[in-house]
Amino acid sequence: MVRVIAAAFVLVIGSGVASAQETDAPETPRLIPMAELTTQAIARLAAVQDLTAMVGVDWATVDRADIVHLDDFIGTLRMEADRTLRAALSRDAVEGLRSLPLAAVPEGIGDTLGAVGLDSVETWRAEGLAPEWLEFAAAITELQEVTDGMGPERVCPVVGATWFTNTWGEDRPGARSHKGIDMTSNRGVPVQAIEDGVVVQANWHRQGGRQIWVRALATGDIYYYAHLDYWEKWIWTGTRVDAGDIMGTVGSSGNADSPHLHFGWMPGSYRVDLENLQNPYPLLLELCPQNDVPEWFSW
Repeated sequence: MVRVIAAAFVLVIGSGVASAQETDAPETPRLIPMAELTTQAIARLAAVQDLTAMVGVDWATVDRADIVHLDDFIGTLRMEADRTLRAALSRDAVEGLRSLPLAAVPEGIGDTLGAVGLDSVETWRAEGLAPEWLEFAAAITELQEVTDGMGPERVCPVVGATWFTNTWGEDRPGARSHKGIDMTSNRGVPVQAIEDGVVVQANWHRQGGRQIWVRALATGDIYYYAHLDYWEKWIWTGTRVDAGDIMGTVGSSGNADSPHLHFGWMPGSYRVDLENLQNPYPLLLELCPQNDVPEWFSW
């Protein structure tokens, strides 16, 4: 098993009480062709295989494989593939493609898609995209299998039933945009440390309510948990946490209308740096596979 662990251990607490909820809105990215996404997956797989085949560690190869960011990389590919499919197909057609087994043969794809209730036009459209989708899905599956156990241990921040969509960049009052992902769940559902790390801040803010900031030891990433209903009594600035440690529960404290975890991410910051807030949605896609969107939710 390959583990890449940063040696730096620096505790830098942001001045004052920070809240990572809104800043300027980002631009909408372009749609990436499925074949291009597949090429990226295959290239990363080759880099990882080169790394694992080596007797000694060559740091240029480590950088090329980017072990510590594999979760985010895989999640980003899945997110972009989803965006590309949704631009061309209905929700039912996308779900139909996803239901195809990787070993599906061309002759049976049309029948399988038709069996999920698609009309003839949607079946035809989905059937045309099926070969590229299956090639992509196979590449992602192989990449996940080969890299399983590599890099730092990470877990889904919500323990239990949760669902989330890409709320990053959504408009907020005051010409602001949402700088995080809202993970909807029931009040009182446990919230856990996503990585081994140290609590940088644990405090109250009028927007974030009860909030915790954790700096990961292996990556220097800062993770932000907001709107908590409760936090464990042992959570203080400087407290060491391990991946999977329960830190509190989902709530609606601060500026929140319903129970959810507002989750923010500052990769490699080593400190609270609101300018380095980045979209955690791809990372969460990979870490939280049981993301069940309710039937009533509209795309």
